[in-house]
Amino acid sequence: MKITVENGVKELTILNGTAEPVYHKKAIEVKGGSINSALEYLSKKVVSAEIIEHSKLEFCYDKLYLKLLYDARERNPDVIEGSLKLHPDLEKFNINSGKSYSTFDLADFIKMNRHYFENKDYAMKLVAELRNFEGKVNRDLEAKTDERGNKRALINQVVESNIPTGFFLELPVFVGQEKQRLEVEINITADFSCSLISPDLKEFIDLESKKVLDNQLNQIKALHPELKVFEY
Repeated sequence: MKITVENGVKELTILNGTAEPVYHKKAIEVKGGSINSALEYLSKKVVSAEIIEHSKLEFCYDKLYLKLLYDARERNPDVIEGSLKLHPDLEKFNINSGKSYSTFDLADFIKMNRHYFENKDYAMKLVAELRNFEGKVNRDLEAKTDERGNKRALINQVVESNIPTGFFLELPVFVGQEKQRLEVEINITADFSCSLISPDLKEFIDLESKKVLDNQLNQIKALHPELKVFEY
């Protein structure tokens, strides 16, 4: 090895041993976050135009997600990914899922979750009617000499006269979003099994999911108009 010293340098120090390791900043990674994760990240940082030039935002309407790669040309870029997910409080009701309950099981479930109802007294009235439902049908059937064709008619009669046609819940539909008022119906079959259905919920999910994603995109674009945005 030949070393030449120039520009008036008279002394050269050579160190022998292991060099200090090169340190690279560890990336921030958020996976499985809520749909507003990318906006939350960007709104809390002081971002230069150069860094935005090296960043990108990906989104998908079908899978309802946003993914931010912040300063993507760095060795360890931050990756912030969030998606629009149904709220756990809503999911446990199994609305429109086809899940069946017995009238007693549904009554117990409603009693333990009455705090989600718009009216708690109404919820407890529903609990009482569900617990008495099967017994009332059976008592009326015992009073008849011919049960053929009567069971379905009696069930319809009891549902129309005793069981409320529906009830209202107040809870968020999506994670990170405000509460919504949703009408839910109880469907009861000839074997006394129950299921919860809600055309309002189906419509809300279909129409609002794209609106929520667009709202996030618009806020991010307003915050950083130069950010590259790609649809997948």
